[in-house]
Amino acid sequence: MTSTSLEHSRRLKVLSLIVCSLLVYGCSTGDMEFSISDQALSVNATQAQPVESQNQETEEDTEENDQPVVVIPENLEQETVQPIPEEKANKADAELDCAQQSPPNVSYWPYRSPSGESQNLLMVDARLGAHFDFDRFVLEFDPNPSGNVLGPPDSYSIQWVSQPPIQFGSGQPIEVEGTEYLEILLHAYAYSRSSVPAEYAGPTDVQARGTLNVIEAVFGGEVEGKMVWAIGVNNRAGFRVLEIPDPPRLVIDICTSPSG
Repeated sequence: MTSTSLEHSRRLKVLSLIVCSLLVYGCSTGDMEFSISDQALSVNATQAQPVESQNQETEEDTEENDQPVVVIPENLEQETVQPIPEEKANKADAELDCAQQSPPNVSYWPYRSPSGESQNLLMVDARLGAHFDFDRFVLEFDPNPSGNVLGPPDSYSIQWVSQPPIQFGSGQPIEVEGTEYLEILLHAYAYSRSSVPAEYAGPTDVQARGTLNVIEAVFGGEVEGKMVWAIGVNNRAGFRVLEIPDPPRLVIDICTSPSG
């Protein structure tokens, strides 16, 4: 019986070893090939990438939100950027040349004078006069109380235009007689900005006897320290601009006969 039991036990051990070997071999992946399904890839990509993607978007959004929002008005005035020119584009007080039509006379316009607000003076009078070979238009201003301004407003644009200039405020053409027009734009006041109230009380429609080319000059209003005048004439001709300091006057001489 003892030998039979030993033989039976030996057989059971051998059988157990065979079964374990088969199980280990069946669970082995040594020679098997694997491929990742498209669905698994898409799921993994969806799970792995959003963190980076969301972080990038958040950083971009943060950078955009950190930037100040700048709204530029459609009709931004040029004088918000105020360079100081070394000298005027066209010097005043030149000789009057009636042989040719004058080009636009521009000094600092549309920017203010380098002297700033102190150069914006209150207009007190406007007049026309006849001379031998030119008609003269004069704008006179109240001197600056501080005494540091030696002449009239020196930021202006004076040029010929084919249509009546536009009024400041209403936006309508200035009603002025003539076939050609000299437009005068300048930094000046029609009412004071000081503690003492004052308003321009001079003529706004100026005519004179004896002028041969100029018909009339009409005031077109003032807005925020800018004013406009229109001079109606029979013919375009040469002109000059004079700046006279005492009292402050801006003088425009217009030739009586056309150039050419």
